Amino acid sequence: MPDFFFGRGMERKCGELIREFGGSRVLLHHSGEAFVLPLIESLKGYIEEAGLSWVELGGVVPNPRLSKIYEGIKLGKKEKIDCVLAVGGGSVIDSAKGIAMGCAYDGDVWDFYSQKAVPQKMLVLGVISTFAGTGSESSRASVVTNDETQLKRSADDFDLMRPDFAILNPELTQSIPPFQTASGAADIFSHLCENYFSSTDEIYLSRQLLTAGMKTVLKNAPLAVSEPENYAARSALMMTAPLAVNGIMRLGLIGDWACHLIEHEMSTEWDIPHGAGLAVITPFWMEYVYKRNIKLFARFAVEAFNCEYDFDDPELTAKEGIRKVRAFFRSLGLPSGIREFAGDVSCDTLKKLAGRVPYEVIENRRVIGGTFRLEEKDVYEIYRMAL
Repeated sequence: MPDFFFGRGMERKCGELIREFGGSRVLLHHSGEAFVLPLIESLKGYIEEAGLSWVELGGVVPNPRLSKIYEGIKLGKKEKIDCVLAVGGGSVIDSAKGIAMGCAYDGDVWDFYSQKAVPQKMLVLGVISTFAGTGSESSRASVVTNDETQLKRSADDFDLMRPDFAILNPELTQSIPPFQTASGAADIFSHLCENYFSSTDEIYLSRQLLTAGMKTVLKNAPLAVSEPENYAARSALMMTAPLAVNGIMRLGLIGDWACHLIEHEMSTEWDIPHGAGLAVITPFWMEYVYKRNIKLFARFAVEAFNCEYDFDDPELTAKEGIRKVRAFFRSLGLPSGIREFAGDVSCDTLKKLAGRVPYEVIENRRVIGGTFRLEEKDVYEIYRMAL
């Protein structure tokens, strides 16, 4: 697990922390967006004050590209860097993870994303988070789009990929536009849902932790969107994001994660923020699968949204919970259908996306979903419903 440093001004410790973890020549990796550039200039000074040197690579875009990782690996090997400092949100952090793995590997870093190889070592990796969403500052995964094949794939379940340290200063998220803030909140909420809807036998504490995370997002996301400088709301989201994915909240549970795999193809096709795509897909996924476990969805409605349990007809409670999920995303200004960002979409396009999803073969069936198994025809139907 990374060492976390939370609070105002914590970014000033970056040089000291890099040195403590064994770094001396640092690659500063970021998006290059205007709001982050003053921070980057300050970080250069903190790094130099610690007696370290740096090189810089900006230009990371949402849904990070493999080509940028290749560029970073080439630069890193040329400059003999031994540390990557990611300054940004999930896209920057995932790109930095790829660079940190690739600089310590003689082969093609895509091997890790296509499950052809397992990373054995990587450079020192630090994070200064400027966005609450993916939780990549704490996760053991990196999601990247291959520019040539248009495949969006994840290198995951490698503990080695967790950053060595993560600096979380909620003030650094205050310049994020409202739509991006909302997208990040949707991503956090989806991570919590993916773990909540588990087929694992009852683990009371874990589900209560996940529910607490959901309620934290439900309360604080609207505040962060409407009051960008609300430090308490920003803090709540920034704390919840890494906890939603680092394994602490889901101990004993095996999550579903179909929504994420379904959405990955959408953000690859239309280059939308991942969280915005999840805001569309999650309610439709719920509508498609809830009848397989009505009681679990009814419980979700009660625990997350304080719905009244209808003992005569639990299905009504389950439906009310799904309705509230959709209403919450809409209240944040997020899309509720694919056409809102993609325009007219043909059935052939939806079939292409459904065919591109990375299925597993389980009991002679190509499926996704740890709890509710979905075949390609099911994924296509969810896309169709979501239009």
